[in-house]
Amino acid sequence: MTFQGRLVLLISGLVTLAVALVTILLAWTTHSAIQSRVEADGRGAATLLARSATLAREVPRDVEALLGDRLLSEATLAAHLVAVMEAGKAPVKAVIDRLKAVADGGGPDEIWVTDNRGRAYLHNIPGPDITFGPDARAQPRQAPYYGLLNRAPEKVVTDAATEGGKLMKFAGVAGVDKPRIVQVGADVRRLGDIARKAGVDGVMASLLAAGTVEGAWLLERDGRLAAHATGPSAGPLSERAVEAAKAAAAAGETGLLREGDRLTAFAPVPAVAGQGAGIAVVRLPAEDLSSVIGRHVKIGVLVGLLVLAAGVYGAVRFARSQMAPIERLGEAVAAVEAGRFNPFTLNEAMERNDEMGRLARVFRSMALEASYREETLDAQLLMRTAELETRTERLAAAEHLIEEEQRAARDVQANLLPQQLPAGRDSQFFGLLVPGPAVSGDFYDVIELDERQCLLVVAGVSGWGVPAAFLMLLVRGAIREATARPGMTPAAILAAANDRLCGQSPFDGFATAFVALYDRETGTLSHSSAGNRAPCRIRADGSVLTLADAGGPALGVRKGIPYGEAVTRLEQEDTLFLCTEGVLRAVNAQREPFGEERLAAVLHQGRGLSARDRSELLLRAVEAHVGPGGQTGDIVCLTVRRLLPASELAPESEATV
Repeated sequence: MTFQGRLVLLISGLVTLAVALVTILLAWTTHSAIQSRVEADGRGAATLLARSATLAREVPRDVEALLGDRLLSEATLAAHLVAVMEAGKAPVKAVIDRLKAVADGGGPDEIWVTDNRGRAYLHNIPGPDITFGPDARAQPRQAPYYGLLNRAPEKVVTDAATEGGKLMKFAGVAGVDKPRIVQVGADVRRLGDIARKAGVDGVMASLLAAGTVEGAWLLERDGRLAAHATGPSAGPLSERAVEAAKAAAAAGETGLLREGDRLTAFAPVPAVAGQGAGIAVVRLPAEDLSSVIGRHVKIGVLVGLLVLAAGVYGAVRFARSQMAPIERLGEAVAAVEAGRFNPFTLNEAMERNDEMGRLARVFRSMALEASYREETLDAQLLMRTAELETRTERLAAAEHLIEEEQRAARDVQANLLPQQLPAGRDSQFFGLLVPGPAVSGDFYDVIELDERQCLLVVAGVSGWGVPAAFLMLLVRGAIREATARPGMTPAAILAAANDRLCGQSPFDGFATAFVALYDRETGTLSHSSAGNRAPCRIRADGSVLTLADAGGPALGVRKGIPYGEAVTRLEQEDTLFLCTEGVLRAVNAQREPFGEERLAAVLHQGRGLSARDRSELLLRAVEAHVGPGGQTGDIVCLTVRRLLPASELAPESEATV
């Protein structure tokens, strides 16, 4: 062999030896570095799973606390609303309707308001009244609120619990005007949805779908399985892994366990909101180091054939290029833990097509999704808070406007009623007015003309609210003005009132009226009707008769209309009953009106009753017919009972003029 050959052989051997040594060195360095980074990634994945488990417990708790504050605000508003309406002497029915309107308009699902003994007589939920008592075993939902009657405490919020197939949360405050309980409740099934969205199941599924872990587990402190997500080749956790996880949790540190070619990482989960602590476990497959080493051997041989120095330099740079994405991931994990993660720091690592590139892309997606969820939750809370404030302001303005209009209408209606009815041994007089939810303007009047004669008036107007109240004022004024003229009969009074109403009323409405001139000494009754039903005469034996329908159309329809007139006489113990259409048109839940037949039956039952008792008997019958919340219009009735024997100056007769 020539020297050139020996030299070539020597150089080739030296290059080969140098390449082999460099390749082995690079392979060993790379193996150690990859193993260290894989262990760091395992610790990071376990830590991320532990933080997700903590977040899954904190988010529903914080949301439920915010919901409790909102329910307390709604309970306070309801307490003030009830206090204002009762101070204005609003009927119980009107208060209940207002609570239902609040609930239907976006307020709490349930509203319960009690008296000073704990009986919930105001509520928007149909059904019987309930009584709040101190017995927690008999009334697990109502007992915590019993102390509000004595303002010890002044507000109560209870945890969400399943009731009637719903997940309900309740809050309550003490009354603002007197000892009472004001409780509101809301269906909080969305808390479960939030818990599922922010839970560890999604994090486990993302880790498993990325292919960087074989399985993820969430264990209790005693090693019991709470949740898991595994791939087809993962298999269950070994007893050795469970014991190692318990030891790491007891020490409060992350831990690692290598079983063959698999690496298992552990991270403790702290206790949050009364829920016990746990352990987050992830399993990562070991890197295929043989393929990495073979690749480095080829690179080393190629670099050695070119130039030893270039090979050494290239090997060092290659090792550094392999370490760069792992270092970026480590920095990103630290940034996420510190709350200052910048997704652009992983751009270089994400461009890789190997496992490190996939891991960088998955980690960035998970970190961005966690940040987006936090920002979305904050934005939703701000939006809901703003919506609640806007709705509260609108509700308060609307309620104030409605209350002012109804109060004005009721004041007008109440002030027009006679303050005192005639009294004496010859006759009994009693008038009754029960206003509806929206004042319709019905009224009655008794005008004493002299010691023996008085004018009886029952009238109703069209429309509702303030316009109806002012129209009622015009009708009453027109009738009283006509009555003041000497020698006016009931028919003439109605004709004069109709002409004035047609010529002076600024409202597009009409009125029905019944006017009767009653002689208390003889019992003679001259009467005329303007579109109003004829009154009933109840004889002493209980028989019910309807007076002759004499008169004409409603007032305010057409000017210059003549009205007819009829005359009858009340005998001893006879009773005259006058009412408006509100009594006959009162409907029940099946939309059936009270009607003439029921009216006659009730009047027949009241044999021998006083004028007051007969009117109250009819009112109870109407209320029983319509049920709770069924009254829609005013109920007006006027009852006259003759006590002394009728004069025998004229026989009982009834004629139409």
